[in-house]
Amino acid sequence: MNSKKSVQVGDIFASPLPQDKYGAVKVIKIIDTSYLIGVTSYIDKQIPSIDSEKVHQPLLNEFTIDDTEKPLYKWVDGNIPKELIFIGNIPLNKEEQEIDSNIYAGDWSKGCALAVYFKWRRETDPEGFALEIQKEDEALALKNSIPKPKKMLEEKTFWEIVSLLDWSKQSEEEIIKPAVIKLATFTVWKIRQFEESLSYKLFLLDTLEHAKEMGEYCFSQQNQYFSPDLFLYARCAIVARGKEVFEDVLSNPSKMLKDTEFEILLSLSSEAYYVKKGKEFEYESGCSYETFSNKEGWQNTL
Repeated sequence: MNSKKSVQVGDIFASPLPQDKYGAVKVIKIIDTSYLIGVTSYIDKQIPSIDSEKVHQPLLNEFTIDDTEKPLYKWVDGNIPKELIFIGNIPLNKEEQEIDSNIYAGDWSKGCALAVYFKWRRETDPEGFALEIQKEDEALALKNSIPKPKKMLEEKTFWEIVSLLDWSKQSEEEIIKPAVIKLATFTVWKIRQFEESLSYKLFLLDTLEHAKEMGEYCFSQQNQYFSPDLFLYARCAIVARGKEVFEDVLSNPSKMLKDTEFEILLSLSSEAYYVKKGKEFEYESGCSYETFSNKEGWQNTL
């Protein structure tokens, strides 16, 4: 929308806001590719004209440091966003010529006038706005709290180890023995990376949708017998069946193996480490495989 090739002091730009509204900002000072802009009091569904009264009035915003309302001026960098609309130029008055600010807002964005929208929301719908902010804060907190795995073993190598599980044997100890022996030939770091890969894959399967498909003791709001431990062991059974089964179940929770578990997979790394070093394996993975650790996967119930 913006067709202005160069920005000048006094230029006024309309800025799109939520709910199909517009605000406006004024350029107060220019230093190289940095611009000091002031947010105006204008907010409406119509694009402002240069004659709109509130375009000439700075937005008075509350500053929490001293609880007073002051005009909002901030420095922005870079090219003017294409979404802004040039509506004209109003020469600076004497007071504006003396304005400076130590507020730096980063790159110049299309949301440079959002402050007037936030103030309008607080004044017209304080309860709704407070609830909206709370939900955004909760979503951000959830996003920031999502665990991240540490260094993992190469995918090909991880699944090669898993493929060594000998399903022709009767006891679980015998089933995992070939994988334990092979993993024990790896370095300590590689054993830790195997554990990290295993933990992360179990973490990815830790979702409400997968828990609802695990069989007789599946998760439901009415089921009093859902066991977090049993769900963990059921997820182990998925990983133990190999790459194709894991990826299929991960993307299609309805294909979760029913009433099946393989708890002993959790001891594979520690058994291999004991064979190699003769002592207990101590390692804390970046992502916990314990049920309910994947908060995003359970966000509708937790």
